Order: sequence, then C-alpha cells, then structure tokens
Amino acid sequence: MISRFKGSLLLSAIGDALGWMTEFERDRSSLSEKFGVNKIDQFYDWEKQVGGRYYGFIDRIKGGSYSDDTQLSFAVARSIKENGDIDNELFSKIELADWLYYARGGGRTIKVAANKIQRKSAKWNTNFFNFKIGDNKIDYRDCGANGAAMRILPIALSNIGNSENIKKNIFTNSIITHGHGRAIIGALVYGNAINQVFNYTKDDFDTLDFLTDFGKNIRNNLTLDFNEINGIAEWLEKWNSSWVINFETHYSEIIEEVHLQLQGLFKAIRDETPYKKVLSDLGCFRNETKGSGTATVLAGLYLFLINYNKPLDGIINAVNSLGSDTDSIAAFTGGLFGSLYGDSIIPEKWMEIQDRKYLEKTGENLFNINQGNGSTATFNLNAITNGIDELNKDNLNVDDSFSFQPLGLGKVVNIERQPVLTKGKYALIVDIDFELGQTCRFSKVCEGSVENIYKNVFKKNSTEILTLAENKLSEEGLTVLKTLLDDISNGYSNSIILSEDVLIVLKKVFKTGFITPTPPDG
Repeated sequence: MISRFKGSLLLSAIGDALGWMTEFERDRSSLSEKFGVNKIDQFYDWEKQVGGRYYGFIDRIKGGSYSDDTQLSFAVARSIKENGDIDNELFSKIELADWLYYARGGGRTIKVAANKIQRKSAKWNTNFFNFKIGDNKIDYRDCGANGAAMRILPIALSNIGNSENIKKNIFTNSIITHGHGRAIIGALVYGNAINQVFNYTKDDFDTLDFLTDFGKNIRNNLTLDFNEINGIAEWLEKWNSSWVINFETHYSEIIEEVHLQLQGLFKAIRDETPYKKVLSDLGCFRNETKGSGTATVLAGLYLFLINYNKPLDGIINAVNSLGSDTDSIAAFTGGLFGSLYGDSIIPEKWMEIQDRKYLEKTGENLFNINQGNGSTATFNLNAITNGIDELNKDNLNVDDSFSFQPLGLGKVVNIERQPVLTKGKYALIVDIDFELGQTCRFSKVCEGSVENIYKNVFKKNSTEILTLAENKLSEEGLTVLKTLLDDISNGYSNSIILSEDVLIVLKKVFKTGFITPTPPDG
C-alpha cells in the first residue's frame, strides 16, 4: 500500500513538471519550435521569462523541474500533524508566506493570498482580500481557481479511509487562499476521488462503477456542518457580510453544478466522446474558466477514468491538451493514477523528476501518519546564520550553508546574476539544496551592476584562493596562479560563467589539499 502513497505524489509531480512545459503553448507549431517535438512525453531543459518587463530575467529550467503545484503540496505535507489534521496556522503564516521567496509558476491569486496572509490582522480563517486585474476589482470571494485543489493531495493521503477528516481539513485549508465555492469544492472533489480510488485495486477497477458510486455520494461528501468546524463560524460571518448571496446558498448551488457535470462525464464515457470535446465542454480551453477549481479537477478525473488501463497515456493526454491548465490537470490525473497503480508503473525517463527521493520520503511519512505512526520534522535553525538577509544583500557564495524557516538547513549549489531592463539593478538567482531533500531556486532584484558585482566576487575569491595556495605552491607556482587569475579577470565580461567555474574548482582544490608543495629542486 505504501507504493500507492509514493506513486500518487510522484506521478502528481511528474504531471506537474511535464504540464508546466506546455502550459503556455497554444499549438503544435509553438511546441515544435520550442522543444523540437509536436508532443511532450518526456522531460526537456527549457527556459521562460519571469519577473515582468522591467525586472524580468530568464529562468533556465532543468528538465523534470516542478512548479508551484508540487511546491505547495510539500508545504501542506509539512503542515500535517501526527493525527492527520492540518496545522493551518503553520501552513498560512510560515509555509505559504515564505513560499513567495522560492515560488515557481504561481498564479496571481495564490501569490496575492500569500502576500495578504502576512498582515498581522490576518489569520488563516480571515484572509479576506481584493486585488485588481486591469480595471477589474477581484474579491477573495470571487477566487474560484484551482490553487487550493492543486495542493491538498497530502491531506487526502494522510486521511485515507476517513472521509469526514478529509472533508474538514480540505475545507479549512482551502479557505486560506480561495473564497469561491468552485475553488473549495474542486479541492474537495479531488480529495474524495483520491480516497475512493483506494477502495479499489488495479485489477478490480471499473470506470462506470467508480463514477456511479462517486456521483451517488457526492452531495454527502461535499456537505459540511459548518457549526462543527473550529474557526468556520468567524469565516462564515465575514464571508456573508455585504455580499450579494450567503455562502450556504452559494455553496449548495456549486454542489448541484458539480453533480450535473458528473452526470455529463458518465454520458461522455458511455458514448465514448472525444476527451478534448469533454474538456472543452467543462470550460478548460476558455480563458475565463480554464483554471476553474471544479473544471480542472473534473478534467483530471475524466482523463483518469477513460485511460484507467493506460495510465501513461492519460497523463500524456493531459500534458498535451494545449490551451488548458496543463500542469494542474496533469498533476490531478497523475495523482489519481499513482493512487491506483503505485510507483511501479513510472518509466525510467520520468524518474528524473526533481526531488524524487523527497517525494518518496514524503509519501512514506503520509502513509505512516495514516497508519498512526507519523512524525513531524524539526530543524535547528539557529545553527547557521546565512539566510534570506544574506540573499537580499547578495552576500552568498557557492557551498555556503543557508537556513530558511520552513525548510531547515541547506547549501548553496549555484549562483547566477542577470542584468534587467531597469538601469542599476540586476537579478540574483540562487539554487539551494536543503538537507530534508527539497531543492529551491530563490531570486531577488538587487541594486548594482552585474559586471561590477562579478568583479567584486571574483576579487574576493581570488584573494582567498591565493591565501589557500601559499602553503601549497612554490613561489613560481604562485606567480603562475596569479597570472592565470589576472588573465581571467581582464577578460571577465566575456567569461563570467567560465571564470566562476574556475574559481570554484580552484577553491576546492586548495581547500582539500589535492596539490602538495613543489619540491625545492623544481
């Protein structure tokens, strides 16, 4: 059974990583131009412009890298207590707030919510906010996208077999960032689907039997007694204040909407309707509804059901449904397949998924929580002082230790600096490997010139290398080394990456003693 926990997280992340590559591709020609293929079924290195017009830089993305869907799933998993309940205070005030430092691919709503939860007055159940898109003012209660559904897989897994706990914890976690019924109910539909998949084995699974039972129980699995959930009364009162409809009515209407959509999926499966037509009918290709919490979850569920005996095809179809929210739909599809089949179906070419061992370890821990043997991680964050402040000052070097509140201790493995359009500023990009198993990319717009910054870094490192080399090389050897460093420095603007690599190697060589002093006779 533990294989199904690990497989669910792995295939969800794999779907996310594959779908992230296609998320902004509109047709096969753009896919071919970017990747040299007309269908994505494996990982490729790629890049995208991030950070906006004036502070933007190129994010060079290694094949197998996942996006915010998986990042926030990890954040949820770390917030789950030993009894399967989620610590929403921990998730909202620490995990979600600090996620902004290393977010990759996050949408507008989830980023606004992460910013707003940092207000002293905001609690996990009072994070009401609004923001503008052009001339339109968007209220928290209008936010019905899939930013809640995409992160709740760990809640479902840790509570498999306990539908009431799944319902309660998904609802309370969802309202931290999204106030519209479609976002909340989409998350609940996904959590309940994962839970129901565990009632089957791959040998006794039947598509229409699953969907019939799922539809029959959907009203019960989505209906809550709001008076019995701690913290909801305050949220409910605030939601209903000065709004055109009360939440209870609004919520019931969305439940009925989903029930009708499930009936539509049943007919589509029975009639063998082409899957792209079904996704289109759900609204997955329309700009105003493509990220809907209910539409994307139902799309993932549908692709799982029609491909239940061809799991890889189901994920690949989701990834290549260009024009839809491919990363989230593929993540939902993958999570469902992993819950049924486990990790044994994952092909070798997909095993290069970012942080595979941490995904497996998280799956094992969620399984242990489900079995009553779980534990939570603790970190000694006072052991190392380097952290976000050092990042803000651009005061880190490769191999430096780094501490970060939600993730513990880590090590700097790569630093890149890029000029931005705004004069006198540059983008700092730092990759950190954390001891717990997650890797993150942090970015920051800093003051200064890239060339001057690199020259200062080079000068500092050159001095350190020469100091280290004094007891390792003869006087003649030191002269040769100094000449080498000067030559690189003089051509530095054309050799930034090469120079940085040379410095790293030289520093390691002299620190570890690979070179011994030259004998007096030469």
